Amino acid sequence: MIAPSAPTHPCHAATDAVSAAEDVYLCKVYEDVVVLNLKADQYLCLVDAGAWLHPEPNGRLVVTGDGSTEDLIAAGIAATQSAPRRRRISKAPTFELPASHETSPIERLWAAVQIIDATRVFGRKTLGQLVAAALKPPMLSGRPTTPERAFRAYKDAVSWIPGEGECLQRAFILKRVLAGRGIHADWVFGVRTWPFGAHCWLQIDDMVVGDTLARVSNYTPIMVV
Repeated sequence: MIAPSAPTHPCHAATDAVSAAEDVYLCKVYEDVVVLNLKADQYLCLVDAGAWLHPEPNGRLVVTGDGSTEDLIAAGIAATQSAPRRRRISKAPTFELPASHETSPIERLWAAVQIIDATRVFGRKTLGQLVAAALKPPMLSGRPTTPERAFRAYKDAVSWIPGEGECLQRAFILKRVLAGRGIHADWVFGVRTWPFGAHCWLQIDDMVVGDTLARVSNYTPIMVV
């Protein structure tokens, strides 16, 4: 959905600062500002809003020029808060996680069990519900291992289990598989414009997990879980 470019108000030189509303995330993509409303399960694109709306990584929004904090608050995009909520920030990805050359049958079995469980959890949930589920990792399955071995076990097991789905489902499942082996990976959501597109992937620090650097580099991160 493409929203109006900017509210029409008399120009003012003052700089207003508010924060993104709860469950709302923003990022600037060239001259546009993209909004993710997690509760509404909806993306909006504020065309050319980058001239007056400046999202900061911690959720703070700086409004200058022709912008209006009142309009942002009325639209449910911004809220007045004493301090911005702390939000996760991802590093710029620089390389991809290589899969281990071998895994044991028990490792593949653990991965298969986690994949089946994650597929069950994923079913018919909104994005907000999936994010909440991702913040509650599953119980550990087997001994902790390296990301390379856990990813290889996932790759070996997932080919035998139907219904892997698109990037949202793949990333959610892989995140739970890794968490089940004691490995935390950031779930990064990114956007692009003209044409608009959304994608999500996993990262450990600046390492892309289960995706390609070439693909994820086309997207600007908007939310990290």
